[in-house]
Amino acid sequence: MTDKWNAVILAGGLGSRLNPLTANICKPMVPVANKPMVEYAIDHLRFAGIKKIIIVVKHLGDELRTLIQSTWNPELQAELGIEILIPNVDSWGTADAVRKVAHLINSENFVVSMADIITNLPMRKFMEFHEQKNAQATVSMKLIEEMASKYGNALVDDDSRIVRFLEKPSSEEIYISALTGGTSDALPIINTGIYCFNREILNLITSTDFMDFGKDIFPYLLENAYDLYGFVRNYYWLDVGNPTTYLWSNWDVLRLYGYPITPNGVRQGKSHVWYANNEKPVVTHEKHVCFGQNNTFGPKCQVKELSSIGSHCLFGENVTVNRSVIWDHCKIGNNVLIEQSVIADGCEIGDNCVIRSNTIIGSHSKISNDITLDSQIIKEDAIL
Repeated sequence: MTDKWNAVILAGGLGSRLNPLTANICKPMVPVANKPMVEYAIDHLRFAGIKKIIIVVKHLGDELRTLIQSTWNPELQAELGIEILIPNVDSWGTADAVRKVAHLINSENFVVSMADIITNLPMRKFMEFHEQKNAQATVSMKLIEEMASKYGNALVDDDSRIVRFLEKPSSEEIYISALTGGTSDALPIINTGIYCFNREILNLITSTDFMDFGKDIFPYLLENAYDLYGFVRNYYWLDVGNPTTYLWSNWDVLRLYGYPITPNGVRQGKSHVWYANNEKPVVTHEKHVCFGQNNTFGPKCQVKELSSIGSHCLFGENVTVNRSVIWDHCKIGNNVLIEQSVIADGCEIGDNCVIRSNTIIGSHSKISNDITLDSQIIKEDAIL
């Protein structure tokens, strides 16, 4: 298969900042609105018309490969006219990951994306911009008002060429850079982690020992006057880097901030409600919610807005879930309030419990009766 564009998804992150949610699964497997994060990256690329997608895995790679292949089986790929490859490689950096799969890239241009961001970057326009500029490399970017030092920053000129690239700079570096060049657009402009490259860059990667795009490749391209551009637009983008932003990502997807990226399940008309396999749950619920399948709810249960319920869960009587995420195979007792919190796979919550205020409960934990957890991080397999 020879296409105009291929894509590489980097899905090797440990997700250590998401602990305890990533204690037993890798970050790309973490569900957002009942869909593993890696599937948002796949959807984003295939909606842009990319037919060949190469996924590079590392941490818990076999488990992630099994998950992807179970969803994107050969029959579905044939039906959609796409090809998803998950080769067995061992990479040690973002650029090294592309180097290890370079033999599978057979297009003139290719996209490199990440498996741990939620975004509705206009991918087609991004790719068209790269071609119109006849660029060798193009970086997705956006203006940001705060926390810019957490990300790679850039200065671009009036033709959108990148004139300076700063990898996670200090506030002082950002300020000095703003005074010394670039367009009239105010910094910070951040790198949002999706790239377009042509084959010249692929040849550069395979002929050097550069390991990382931000630390190695982009500084080299600037120093050697390559055609490096920034695609600066206003779009939804969230780095799912910690339990708080993880909770936000679920809320945002349920509100369709990342549209056309949507929750798992069948949307119920024009409402912001999704049922897995169109299976309607027997429970009172508000809008901006999604449900997995085979859940059982006792009397007087309520699922309020911005909540995601997984599959195979059992809820007792008088349970209220509000602005929270519950994964699969959980058992919730009677008279329980779960508010603005996350409960991972296989947890058991006793009667008369209150779970609230950004409490995160790791998988297979057991919470006894009459416990209140307020802004607590509970490790996996805990017994309280």
